[in-house]
Amino acid sequence: MAKRARIITTALLLATAAITPPGYASDSDPSWQVCTRSDVKALRFITVGEATLSRHDCQTNDIQTPPLRLTFRYFRDVPGDAFAKAALNFLEKNLEPTEFDQYQARFRQFNNHYQDISDGDAYTLTYRADGLTLALNDQPLANETGATFARYYLRIWFGETPYSRSLKENLLDQ
Repeated sequence: MAKRARIITTALLLATAAITPPGYASDSDPSWQVCTRSDVKALRFITVGEATLSRHDCQTNDIQTPPLRLTFRYFRDVPGDAFAKAALNFLEKNLEPTEFDQYQARFRQFNNHYQDISDGDAYTLTYRADGLTLALNDQPLANETGATFARYYLRIWFGETPYSRSLKENLLDQ
């Protein structure tokens, strides 16, 4: 019986690997270690979810160094367009005008993949050397190539004017 369970588990893992974009691994991938956690707040006082920052090695301090994974698990419904609008707003605040203008179309295209979510849903952003993957509940939605795109996008949470200063400090363990 245990052997059959192992075979089924292995088959499911192989099937998942076959349909998953290169560079993406699900939250259940054992190579990811949760390094830090933080509440996600709306309007600075309403807790709407929890964020985790995961790495293969939590001793890495440079946020610009991949791989890293940000997971946002939500406790309430949030419309997809709210994510897209907030992301674009914080990208514009955290990039030089020329950088924002150069990448704006790519940001909009990436943000078009955000969907309405419900209590218990989780968005994951996985940053690897080859780019950034957005997933909802372990299902990849968008993949954008290029380390520069990924580093710029992470400024939403880690830039000079982040979405939440306390979330940034907690995730960076400052």
